[in-house]
Amino acid sequence: MLIILLVIIFMIGTFFGFMFIQNRLARWLVGGVCFLLLAGSVAMLTLHIKDNWGMKKVNTATSRRIYTAGEKSAPYGVLIKAEIGKDTNNYVFVYRHDKTSDKPEANFKPDEKHIVEAIKKTATYELVDENKAMVTTYTTRRVWASNFYKLLFSVGGEQNELVREHSVVSVPKNTWLVLTQDQAQKLKQEAPAMQKQMTEALKANPQKAAELTGLQTSNPAAYAALQVKQMKQLLGITE
Repeated sequence: MLIILLVIIFMIGTFFGFMFIQNRLARWLVGGVCFLLLAGSVAMLTLHIKDNWGMKKVNTATSRRIYTAGEKSAPYGVLIKAEIGKDTNNYVFVYRHDKTSDKPEANFKPDEKHIVEAIKKTATYELVDENKAMVTTYTTRRVWASNFYKLLFSVGGEQNELVREHSVVSVPKNTWLVLTQDQAQKLKQEAPAMQKQMTEALKANPQKAAELTGLQTSNPAAYAALQVKQMKQLLGITE
């Protein structure tokens, strides 16, 4: 950090100027100039430490598609949520990054080994009128405003320092379910019985069965929305 070296040099210059130079004009000139430079250097260092002076914030946003945490063959999607704390609106989410993945993964789980970074990261979700589930991550980082400030203040590691990272999972409100772990477990347990009941009902009503089969082929989104509505009724979900 060059600023520390400058502080030391100007401190020595101030001391030398006032203590060892005999000529009064030269003493005040050298000592006074070094003292002003010392005060300025200390002020700049204080501003950098306190307010990150010499750095600027850079915002970026990245989006990617996500896939269901439930059965891949199901016509609807499932996002599993687990809130971190109480009423924080900050979640760990379970979903697939690729539709061919065998198992879904937990995402946005705080890294306990790097807690300082972890508390800067949050994740939430929203229900949207779309047909694809997406996750968008908004990131704010600090970078040096110029090479001059980097030379002056850098001690290593400040470039691209994370300020905040906020992820938003956008979930299709009609064709996806957002479930807690308990709800997901209940769905897994009760869905087969519900499916069996539905199959028997359709056998008793061939016309209705034909309509649903046609809907599944002609309008998969509407068929998925119908399935989601039934699952919400089963689980008592009102949102």
